[in-house]
Amino acid sequence: MADVLPKPVQKLIRILAKLPGVGPRTAMRHALFLVREGPAALQELSDSLAETARSVTLCTRCYAMAGADGTCEICAATDRLRDVVCVVESIGDLLAVENTGSYRGSYFVLHRLLSPLKGIGPDDLRVPALQERIRHDHVSEVVLATPLTTDGETTATFLARLLTPMGVAVTRLASGVPVGGTIEYLDRLTLSRAFQDRKSF
Repeated sequence: MADVLPKPVQKLIRILAKLPGVGPRTAMRHALFLVREGPAALQELSDSLAETARSVTLCTRCYAMAGADGTCEICAATDRLRDVVCVVESIGDLLAVENTGSYRGSYFVLHRLLSPLKGIGPDDLRVPALQERIRHDHVSEVVLATPLTTDGETTATFLARLLTPMGVAVTRLASGVPVGGTIEYLDRLTLSRAFQDRKSF
């Protein structure tokens, strides 16, 4: 159906279809909407994407999103606890934790989980950077907030074995997080209770 459209629109549909939760039909609707809105809407989207590519990077301390200076808002804040680090899989998980309002520590974003089937091993997790953070900031507790999936549990166990000998308390989110659940999609109350009831790993 889309092959009767101009080549640039077909390309736009292919790109939009790569977004999470967006299939070919939804991508086509989005593309047609943008074209229908006219050149100004397309230019605004183009400018926003270009600005993001130019100025957004990963924080050099926690690997969350940061501006051009390389430091995220949380790491730059003076009222956050630097001796407590919450390890999450993704920036979406970080935002979900922040939304609870019950955590005032800092973060470390893995961006991936151990997964032999996907070819993701220990060297892909930036473990040395996490260990350096623990030493540099005199971290007293690491909260493992990886999802309760097979890969999430494997990653949490691996990190606990590495970090515990460093003399840091390693805790895991407690009840309220369902097995197989993804942190990003938990409701605020469930995630808040999980943080309050966390336990030693």
